Amino acid sequence: RQVVRARGRVGAPQAPLLQIVVGPTHSSDDPIDIDSESEEFTGGEMEEETEAKVS
Repeated sequence: RQVVRARGRVGAPQAPLLQIVVGPTHSSDDPIDIDSESEEFTGGEMEEETEAKVS
């Protein structure tokens, strides 16, 4: 239970952080990086949903 909760909490603040990072990253790195970030962002959301279910 603790592990799932910790992941959900980290996903919440990471969501906005990822968006900010994707902006500058897109200009410097290739678009492939954005795909990776997008996948992580989606995963964070999924974790949050799991947290709600556990609660």
